[in-house]
Amino acid sequence: MSRRLLYLLLLFVLAGLLLFVPMPIAPTYAGRTLENAGHTPLFFLVTLGVLFTMRDHPRFPGVRLYALAGMIGAGAGFISEVIQKPLARDASWEDVAADAVGAVLALAVYALFERRTKMRAWHRLGALAVALSCIAIFLTPIVRMTRAYVHRNGEFPVLADFHSRIELYWTLSFGVNREIVGDALEVEFVADEFPGVAFHEPVADWRNFKTLVIDVANPAAEPLDLGVRVHDRQHNHTFNDRFNRRYPLAAGERRTLRIPLEDIRNGPRQRLMDMAHISDIKLFRGGQAGSRRLRVYSLRLE
Repeated sequence: MSRRLLYLLLLFVLAGLLLFVPMPIAPTYAGRTLENAGHTPLFFLVTLGVLFTMRDHPRFPGVRLYALAGMIGAGAGFISEVIQKPLARDASWEDVAADAVGAVLALAVYALFERRTKMRAWHRLGALAVALSCIAIFLTPIVRMTRAYVHRNGEFPVLADFHSRIELYWTLSFGVNREIVGDALEVEFVADEFPGVAFHEPVADWRNFKTLVIDVANPAAEPLDLGVRVHDRQHNHTFNDRFNRRYPLAAGERRTLRIPLEDIRNGPRQRLMDMAHISDIKLFRGGQAGSRRLRVYSLRLE
């Protein structure tokens, strides 16, 4: 076995470990973004490894080498996602696309520097354009994530105020349709069982504040049984391990909810809430009847 082929096999083994062995990545926006972004450099290296391993093979000269490496790189990415599906891993078409971007980037970079194949100047300019496009695709979600964190941290102690669409990066839907209209988040309850919207991963340390203030309105002609839920990173996903409270809103009522943080701290039955590591605030409809709309103007700490 040639040394190049051995290195390629080791690279495939390393790629398999990175894809299938659970990694200690925090379940945050940053963690998810960086984990997904990692597919592109991984399959860039895999495809580049195929190119260097097979470049001297007489059966794969010129364009054939690029076709082979591209098919192996992109195909390996697709197969890795197919394998992850029955293993209950986070397989997705987004990851397949990221794998393909890595493979195409490797082909373009190799074409830029490879001198064995005679290429015209415009071929290399085309390869440079492709490489820059792949790098832009790779960097876009990272730049978007960075902007979202800068916005979130700059607004604190305001947790959400909906003056910018960046706020939507920090909201998750549960059986609702949501959209920013004006300076408010318009929520339409679609599902019957506890539909709501979560404000995920706020600035976590609330210890220097006294009150959570939520400015909401019920714009419908029916009353709304509004539930508020807050939990920390230690939450075990049971009802008794978080803060839960209901607030009835009359038809057409706008109301400012003022919740003492001491109440939230004492929300879990068996322990105290960790006020330095708050991870989620959820507003939801408590019952199946009543208003199917909610308007959220802001959430802040005082």
